[in-house]
Amino acid sequence: MMFWAVALLCFSSILLGAFAQGDLGSVVSKTTFEQMLKHRNDANCPANGFYTYEAFIPAAKSFGAFGTTGSTDARKREIAAFLAQTSHETTGNLSFHEHPYSLILRRDDIGGWASAPDGPYAWGYCFKQEQGNPVDYCVPNQQWPCTPGKKYFGRGPIQISYGHVLLAKNTLVEVPSKFRISSRSTLIYYAWGYCFKQEQGNPVDYCVPNQQWPCTPGKKYFGRGPIQISYNYNYGPAGAAIGANILRNPDLVATDPTISFKTALWFWMTSQSPKPSCHDVITGRWTPCSTDTAAGRLPGFGVVTNIINGGIECGKGRNTQVEDRIGFYKRYSDILEVAKVSTMLASAAILSSYEGQHLLISAAP
Repeated sequence: MMFWAVALLCFSSILLGAFAQGDLGSVVSKTTFEQMLKHRNDANCPANGFYTYEAFIPAAKSFGAFGTTGSTDARKREIAAFLAQTSHETTGNLSFHEHPYSLILRRDDIGGWASAPDGPYAWGYCFKQEQGNPVDYCVPNQQWPCTPGKKYFGRGPIQISYGHVLLAKNTLVEVPSKFRISSRSTLIYYAWGYCFKQEQGNPVDYCVPNQQWPCTPGKKYFGRGPIQISYNYNYGPAGAAIGANILRNPDLVATDPTISFKTALWFWMTSQSPKPSCHDVITGRWTPCSTDTAAGRLPGFGVVTNIINGGIECGKGRNTQVEDRIGFYKRYSDILEVAKVSTMLASAAILSSYEGQHLLISAAP
């Protein structure tokens, strides 16, 4: 009798496990996934063939609450919101930006590519890492090719940058507090030019000093993957959470699609005090405190944008970045046939941003 009881228990566990594994797939099938990210495999997209449904599903299942919390509609809204936010980060909505010395093609953060096939919101997941080679300040140029291993960040009085471009930058430094003693401090401020001779903050490697998550020599932590994870202090904890040493080998985020999706899901599911997690906000599990309420941060899609990039996009009135995110969310909600709750569409443009910037967990050592 004991044998049959144990066998029945094991069989039940297998059935429950199979049901749980199929749950996410029942909300977003491969056909639906392909429809949502319709042009990600376009020949002009650098991420062509990288972001697959077969990588997305196991990555999502490693975070058990993702896409499985609440009612069917609630699950659909979370998937729509996640793919919308990450589509904006990786959009194939391209535009040319005329530079004084050249024409550089790069990924743009603005929407409005109305003439694109199937519209601008069918081009998510076109990129898998930052464009324009920002870590070396090197762009392709036949006349002035970059020297291998060299970095062309700002140096000198004009902060000359790139292999072929003069890029002006401010060389002033903040006035030391001991000099802020009178109304004449403004004059003193303008006596502090030429304090620096190269860019500060090690912008070429996206590496900042951190005792817990030290940078690996020779590695660069620029934006990669669906959420464009950046900086060593994010690669470190993300890698620890997903069981991949991306602090030592950050290129895994752009070469292993499952790991790539996992980094985005880690960010989505992880709270960043004082910020809640995107997951808790979009599934209604977050209750704003009085400070949040006073700042206009109420449950909805706008707060998710605030968490991801509020320091740049929020509290600054209507802007194309925020509208682009909403555009993706509306399209994906329609495909998933889920109603768009009005509070979910509250624009992040009117919210006061949290302290901190994109993908900032903690910059402290």
